[in-house]
Amino acid sequence: MISTYDKTTETSNIALERLRESLKSIIPPEAIALTCGSYARREATVGSDLDFYVLVPTLDRSEPEWFTRAKDAIAKVVTKPPAAGGAFESLIQINDLLNNFGGDKDTNQTITRRMLYLLEGEYLTNDTEFKRIRRDIIERYVSETRDDRHIAQYLLNDIIRYWRTITVDYAFKTQEAGKPWAIRNIKLVFSRKLIYASGLFSVAMTHNRNQREKIEILESLFSIPPLKRIEYICGKANTQELVTSYNKFLSQIDNNEVRSHLETISKENRDTDQKFRDLKDEGYHFGTELLVAFNNTFPADHPIRRAVIF
Repeated sequence: MISTYDKTTETSNIALERLRESLKSIIPPEAIALTCGSYARREATVGSDLDFYVLVPTLDRSEPEWFTRAKDAIAKVVTKPPAAGGAFESLIQINDLLNNFGGDKDTNQTITRRMLYLLEGEYLTNDTEFKRIRRDIIERYVSETRDDRHIAQYLLNDIIRYWRTITVDYAFKTQEAGKPWAIRNIKLVFSRKLIYASGLFSVAMTHNRNQREKIEILESLFSIPPLKRIEYICGKANTQELVTSYNKFLSQIDNNEVRSHLETISKENRDTDQKFRDLKDEGYHFGTELLVAFNNTFPADHPIRRAVIF
């Protein structure tokens, strides 16, 4: 029986191929269009938008005509636009992605773009340059690793920082910005947690590897969608339950009626709404299964254990 993830993977791949075909004659050869989010993770469902941005060598004061055409072409394939005022649907200078890691210009938007580029990014145009920049980012992080015995701690710290940023940003958006609460909460405990775990597990694999091997391992793992990445690292026997749990989440979020219902739930009735409670309970189960996979894959003396706490 085909799983919901298999169906969303097929939907996502069809859309990605259409986007690549549409954009290849629009995006200039020196630019790189890429996407993050559900399409990149191969999890596109009925309400998915396309989180994308375009990397360019330099920025003009005004939006170039080709970028307007690119947005129009994207809208013909994925009709729902990214969230207004967010980190996507924008032109980004390449150097802004490659510099200032943790510096005073490393805003929520810049760390979001950089982390998602690594953890779930997928090219729309210029595959060769997309991969080169991903390797450049990885090299920047790995170059700070002291010796072969150590994991890529610099990268791990930024993955953890990004995860904590997501959780704080969620609180702001739902408490102060008035965004729909329940659907963001459910995504936080499933897809956002999945992204974080896939990065955490990937960094753990850099233990006892030289610098070149660390880079190549991360390059290879980051080219795999997050759910499949965790399954690859931990093995199918250790991930069967978490994959089943994630499929339950996807099947619900792919239902228009359920999505619409989640967008109407307030915090005041979260304890009495059965649909929300069922999904939330499944989210706890998913988190538990991630921890089981982590414990079964990385022994008690593995440096990733200490690194995520201290």
